[in-house]
Amino acid sequence: MATAMLSARRDAGGGLFLVTLRVPDELAGRYIAPGQYVEVIIGADSGYFVLAGKVGAAEWELLVRMNGGASDALIALSLGETVEVMGPLGNGFPLSRAQGRPLVVAVAGSALAVARPIVRARIATREASTTRIYLGVRSARDVGLVFEIESWVEAGVRMVLCLSKSEIGHDPDILPRVRREVGYVQTALERAIQAGELLGNVIVFAAGPEPMLSDMRSRVWPASASMTLEVVTNV
Repeated sequence: MATAMLSARRDAGGGLFLVTLRVPDELAGRYIAPGQYVEVIIGADSGYFVLAGKVGAAEWELLVRMNGGASDALIALSLGETVEVMGPLGNGFPLSRAQGRPLVVAVAGSALAVARPIVRARIATREASTTRIYLGVRSARDVGLVFEIESWVEAGVRMVLCLSKSEIGHDPDILPRVRREVGYVQTALERAIQAGELLGNVIVFAAGPEPMLSDMRSRVWPASASMTLEVVTNV
């Protein structure tokens, strides 16, 4: 366990906040793969958060939604206050295995955090056009980091909003160039496969609630001669 200082916080939209923690150099160096996560302990409360910033950065960025406990405390604390942290935890995602392959990033809610370092890396290696993001939210109003997502789409990343509430036509001014579907991420991905939208040796990086990840791991995905699918989760 180590001590981290709350150094910055900004409203990321959609009820989310981007929280920055300054951590010891030794701890920062343990962040070696996107998809790793950390435990934050504040008093009697604790919570797990996916790292949202650049791999190996001197500060950790967390995408936080007010869900009680440590989440609320991170949003309420004054800048300069300290919290206890453990991590980074988990193996994260093997980004090198996605090189040269079509990549799907399947995330729900605040797990959008994991897409930031992955998409930035794919854009840097000129692989934006073979990168898709399926983001599960209740409605378009719950999407955070809208300006960043718009820049990803501008760079060539294909984005699908998967809305669990049947509001596909609501708030059309939010990400107007992004495709929308009703239903869970895994259901929308399966429909895309059945429609022949995904070809080649596809790898899926999935992050989100355990029921979603369990379904992603156990689901029998449609198979074809023109596509193979590998699903990797961060937990």
